[in-house]
Amino acid sequence: MGVMMRSVAMAAALMCGFACSEELVASCSAPVIAYQASGTFGANVVSGADKLGLAGEPFHITLVACESLKPTQTGPGYAAYTSIQLTGTVKSSKVVAPYTIPPTPMTLILALPATGPDSVQVEGPLTVFGNAINLHASIALPAGSLTSTRIAAFPTVSIVTANSGFAYSQGSVATELAVIGTAAGTVTPGAGPQADALLHADAIEAITAHADGTQSVRPLRGAPVDLLASSDKVMLQFYASGVRDASEVHVRIAGQDVPVLYSGASGHFPGLDEVIVELPRSLAGIGRVDVVLTADGQTASPVQIHIQ
Repeated sequence: MGVMMRSVAMAAALMCGFACSEELVASCSAPVIAYQASGTFGANVVSGADKLGLAGEPFHITLVACESLKPTQTGPGYAAYTSIQLTGTVKSSKVVAPYTIPPTPMTLILALPATGPDSVQVEGPLTVFGNAINLHASIALPAGSLTSTRIAAFPTVSIVTANSGFAYSQGSVATELAVIGTAAGTVTPGAGPQADALLHADAIEAITAHADGTQSVRPLRGAPVDLLASSDKVMLQFYASGVRDASEVHVRIAGQDVPVLYSGASGHFPGLDEVIVELPRSLAGIGRVDVVLTADGQTASPVQIHIQ
C-alpha cells in the first residue's frame, strides 16, 4: 500500500464518517471542506481474520475540516493533521443494524507522491461494535486529484482499488480489506457539512418485487441488472448525498427519465441519503449505461450500471 500506508491511512475514513466537531466548524473563518468516500469493502479479505465481518459491506464517510487548518507535520509530498474528528456508520455482516460511531479524534494525512496515485489517509484508535481497534488505512485517488497537501476540495473520483487498503488491528492480530468506491472533497457552508449532490457508484442494490407480494434485495457490486428473466418489478436503490433537502429530484438512465419512488434520508446509514427508482421494461437488454442524478438543478457525476 506504499510508504504512507505504513504510517497512517484512511481506514478510519472508511469505517465511519469523518466529521469535524461543531466547535471546530463554528470557529473556522475559512471555507470548510467536506471529504466524502462511499462504496464497499472488498468481498475477499486481503489478509488476517475479518472478525468484525466488514468484507463485502457498504461504507460511507465524511470528514469536515477547516481549509485554514495547519499541518502538525510535513515531509516530501505529504502533510499530517491531528485531532481531525471521525464519525459515521459501518455495516457488519454479523449484525442486523449498522453501527454509529461517535466523533473520535484521528490523524489525517494528505499525500502527493512523486509517482503513483494521490492518497487521503487516516489512523487512530477507535471502539466499534464494542471492540477496541486501531485503524490504519489509505484511500488512493488518481494522480492529480489533490492540488496540494493542504486541506482543499477535489472532484468526485473513483478510488484506486489496487493502491487502497483498510486495515484494523486488535492486539497483535491485523486484518486488511480492499476498498471500492468513490471519493470527493467539496466546499461546504461555514455552518457545517452540506453535501453537494453525489451518487455513490459502489453501493447500489437491486430490489425485485415479486407477484406474491415478497421482495428480494441484492447488492449489484458490478453485476448486471436482469430485466429479461421475469416480468417482476425491478427497482434500484442508490446511496447518495445532497438529496434529502431537495424539492425536486430526477434520475435519468441511458438518457431516459425513470420514476423516482423515494429520495431522502437513508433509513440505515445516518448522514447518508437514498434514491430508489423503478426500471422501465423498455431498458431491458440495453447493456452498460449511465445513471445521472439531478437534485434541485444540481447534476451529480454519472455512475454506470449494466442492464440485461
